[in-house]
Amino acid sequence: MRTDPSRLGACLTLAAVATLTLTGCAEAIRSSGSGSGADSAATTAREVQIFEDFACPHCAAFHDHYGGMVHGLVSGGAAEVDYRIVDFLGRGDPESWSTRAATSYYCMEEALGDSDAATGTLHGFQTWLFEQAPAQPDDEALVAQAGEMAPDAGTADQIGQCITADGTAGRIESAMSDFTDFGLRGVPSVYSPAEGTLYNPEEHGDLKVWLTGSGAR
Repeated sequence: MRTDPSRLGACLTLAAVATLTLTGCAEAIRSSGSGSGADSAATTAREVQIFEDFACPHCAAFHDHYGGMVHGLVSGGAAEVDYRIVDFLGRGDPESWSTRAATSYYCMEEALGDSDAATGTLHGFQTWLFEQAPAQPDDEALVAQAGEMAPDAGTADQIGQCITADGTAGRIESAMSDFTDFGLRGVPSVYSPAEGTLYNPEEHGDLKVWLTGSGAR
């Protein structure tokens, strides 16, 4: 089930009773803090999913503001984060940047695995995909960039073949299905499936504290 196109103007849904406009979403992201503070001892980190669309400028702003912090927490074992890349704005069009960029991300993720080095490479590729959104390069450019960032020729070939064959369509469909089932209405959304909780900066405060579980539940 695809998200109703009428919802495409929604961004980060911050509360069950109110969905902010795109401008309001950007303001909420900026006002919620950089997440660099909170020195209190962490308890149990939440397992969260971050839903993003590489065609969404507010997802790019979120990544620019929080991506490095999230990557650092994950690399250090202080948070468990699964990026769920959706084609929310592409509405399932295989030629859209939403779909093609999501495909390349998942192809890179599957080929690299879970090592610390792979996590860093994937974060770099994620940043590059957001940066390319205005130009929306073709699949040949996606394959070339992924190949440059791959650790070896064999992995580069695997990623390239996956991108060319749209080999991760099932991953995108699964992410969109969960996006709908969780009742999410916009991207970016930071969601804890175990708690059924959508992160709300006005309610939950600093994102770093919330992700690491060092704040009040």
